[in-house]
Amino acid sequence: MKNTSYLLAAGILLLYSCAGGFQGSEPVAKTPDFRNFYGIVWVGSSHDNLAYARQMGYDYVFYQKGMEKDSLSGGLFFYIETPEYSIYTRNINTQKAYSPEEAYFAETHFALMNDTKAFPGNIARGWFFDDHNFTAQLDLQQQKVITWAIDSILSYVKTIEDQNPEFRFGGYAWDVPQPPGDFWDTIQSPGRQITLAHWTGGDYGIKHPDVTHDFDTYSEGRINFYKQLYQATREKFPHARFMMEPYRIYEDWIQSMGERADADQVTPDILAQERFGTEFADDERIFQSGIINREHVASTTPDRFGDDDNRLFAAKAAMNGSWFSWYGRFGGTGDMPGFRSIREVPARLKLIRMLANWENLNQTPLSQRTWDGTTYRSPSAFASPDVIALKQPFTEKLFVVFLTKNGKAEIPRGYKIVSVFNTDELFIENVDATGEIITESGFLSPAGGNSLNKGYIVGLK
Repeated sequence: MKNTSYLLAAGILLLYSCAGGFQGSEPVAKTPDFRNFYGIVWVGSSHDNLAYARQMGYDYVFYQKGMEKDSLSGGLFFYIETPEYSIYTRNINTQKAYSPEEAYFAETHFALMNDTKAFPGNIARGWFFDDHNFTAQLDLQQQKVITWAIDSILSYVKTIEDQNPEFRFGGYAWDVPQPPGDFWDTIQSPGRQITLAHWTGGDYGIKHPDVTHDFDTYSEGRINFYKQLYQATREKFPHARFMMEPYRIYEDWIQSMGERADADQVTPDILAQERFGTEFADDERIFQSGIINREHVASTTPDRFGDDDNRLFAAKAAMNGSWFSWYGRFGGTGDMPGFRSIREVPARLKLIRMLANWENLNQTPLSQRTWDGTTYRSPSAFASPDVIALKQPFTEKLFVVFLTKNGKAEIPRGYKIVSVFNTDELFIENVDATGEIITESGFLSPAGGNSLNKGYIVGLK
């Protein structure tokens, strides 16, 4: 079986034109990789997300309710995003009438910001939905609440797996995972993220008379929740993995965790940077900490729409063996539109998010990946201002999006074209498009303006 390492060792020189070069290889057996995840969960239909994930070769998806009942989920692994939110009704509505039992449960299980106001005015405010709905945070200073939460989460996982044993549990993921918690000063836009100290004067919540605080600070409680959940989960699911998406990897995770003696027990398997930028690859402080390496970090930013920005993030990830994926949503912040479905996302954004992941799965040696600040090229991928062309791992398919009429994609060496298909909104082949692409001198180019900004899949043999 030929692969890039073999060809390099054999001393074969790979020559690239300005349009980029590819090298043919036979498909190899696929082993699921927990870093190869499709993280959309807050938007889109579960069926569309499963269909797209399968088409693009993702191994892991973020769980949406009902996925286990869809035949497309078979063979995939699932992450549960912020798993504690799955075990209690986290929304507090300030205009709703609650029963005494509901109020007591909330006051003895949720973090409190005062003991002077009646429920729900005493519940510490988390992320808000509108001016009278906000998210309650568990009181993780109580070991009793931590134990209850872990038992409930594991039971929830089992319920999903029992309904479809072919849809296997993969692990957990957390957005905004910093130890002091995700608290907000208001439930009106724009608001700002704060800590409990905003209300209580310190890193702690107000204690209800009927509970015991086993941890002096909220941060220590949350860290112990993570540690205990990791341990309990791995006892039942040894293959489970954990992921976190801080806004900034260094400032919002490494800086507070790096000096802890138990840092390795609480740091997840993947740290993803939500903020736009390339710090996830370039900030040496992240890796000097010794608690994570470049192969286990990612960019998941939803903040940039432009081709130049996304090509930069993808190339930086690829050059470092890192990953470029979605987490939670497609956009709605920065200059990225708030797409509500994968069907709305432009083909170029769908494809550029695959560049680093497919390079890693293709096991393209880092020494064969090049980036000059404008154009990325390797034996199996090419991305420039004119065209994106990527060889999908484990298949004989070349995915292409022409961005300008000057776009030229080299046909992988050792292959010939056997089909050209246009793709639908899920990047699935649907219509023969042989006439929309010109094949000449070993290159593919658009036949006209009608061929631009559309997804194509070229079958190879």
